[in-house]
Amino acid sequence: MNGSTLVVGGGLAGLTAAFRVARGGGDVALLESSRRAGGVIRTEERNGYLLEAGPNTVRLTAPLRALIDELGLSGEVLLADVRLPRYVDFGGRLHAVPMSPGSLARTRLLSAAGKLRLLSEPFRPRGGGGDESVREFFARRLGPEVADRLVEPFVGGVFAGSAARLSVSAAFPALARFERDHGSLLAGAIAERRAGRGAPAAPRGLLSFRRGLETLPRALARSLGGAFRPETGVRALTPEGGRWGVETGSGRLEAERVILAVPAWAAAPLVAPFDPEAAAALAAIPHPPLAVLHLSWPEAALRRPLRGFGHLVVPDAARRILGAVWSSSLFPGRAPGDRVLLTVFLGGTRDPGAPELADAALVSLAARDLEAEGLVAGEPLLVLLTRFERAIPQYELGHGDRLRALAEAEARWPGLRFAGNYRGGVSVGDVVEAAGAAATY
Repeated sequence: MNGSTLVVGGGLAGLTAAFRVARGGGDVALLESSRRAGGVIRTEERNGYLLEAGPNTVRLTAPLRALIDELGLSGEVLLADVRLPRYVDFGGRLHAVPMSPGSLARTRLLSAAGKLRLLSEPFRPRGGGGDESVREFFARRLGPEVADRLVEPFVGGVFAGSAARLSVSAAFPALARFERDHGSLLAGAIAERRAGRGAPAAPRGLLSFRRGLETLPRALARSLGGAFRPETGVRALTPEGGRWGVETGSGRLEAERVILAVPAWAAAPLVAPFDPEAAAALAAIPHPPLAVLHLSWPEAALRRPLRGFGHLVVPDAARRILGAVWSSSLFPGRAPGDRVLLTVFLGGTRDPGAPELADAALVSLAARDLEAEGLVAGEPLLVLLTRFERAIPQYELGHGDRLRALAEAEARWPGLRFAGNYRGGVSVGDVVEAAGAAATY
């Protein structure tokens, strides 16, 4: 790539985009308003605990694996045991998510009628049409019980959102494509597997690093050297005859290309003066609040063995938490030897008022729910509490229209690209892949 590129925003999307521009031989600078790289990916070490204030685990994808190898981080990788069970809190108790035909036959998560309805999926006609919600799609294809008892808690864990409000074509495009192209989810999965025969096996496992997930953005920032410019906030962005003017707190910069890799709500005012349609699309993407609590107990407080990835919660008036990652079960070194660590989530679309509660109230709610689920007993130690006023972007109904508005703005303004977890997927692997694509124009 020739010419100069300014990347605005030093989260994972901006760091990856800048890395790809530099790798392609381009002249690049990354402007970040804060003192650190990584955005919401933040790892803290406190009194023998290793804590993830943002994402806790990462699904390993081929683009992410390639990036890790390029950065020389392969020796730092930790992969959680893929056999670790996942649980769902339903009906006042934890149920293992069925992962095999035998476990599906035994589970009490679904009734006999619900299991038969699930198994009938290949024979269901195509349906839907228009912008269908995640809840409508799964209820139609797999049945209401699966939609409410498996999909809804999953959406709460991944998006901190509501399956009734998310767009299936935006949030789960592959599954929508399976039905559209092959008539069923099962037929689509089989066809995709056949199409991939002979290709390298897809990476498996949930990833972290020995010193936590912030290892990745730190390495990206180091690779950029002086091109990473912290404490350089952008105040204005102006198209100027085929180039771009960028006003910062320390002066004015010019470039041929600009990649906006700040959150959608931060990008909106930057583009509003020259493209109000794109600004309106960005501003319309909801980001509900979220509270993340790292709680610890002595091992003696456990009421069951802590072996598993964690659990999610089916919406219930008796529960306030969205779920918990069983952090000390996943990776070594997350808690001192005689302690256990759980990372608990409250808020999101389901309970937006929760993150505004006082620290003690949040701890009390979390401890109450975890004890009622039969996990632990007694008062926990609060190791870290992080509040996000605006957390994960919601791919709600109409999200496809918002993304089209951004693509149209890019066509109107050559040299401008939007990158971030509101476009292409909210997972770390999705962000890495989409940011790499944004850097190749």
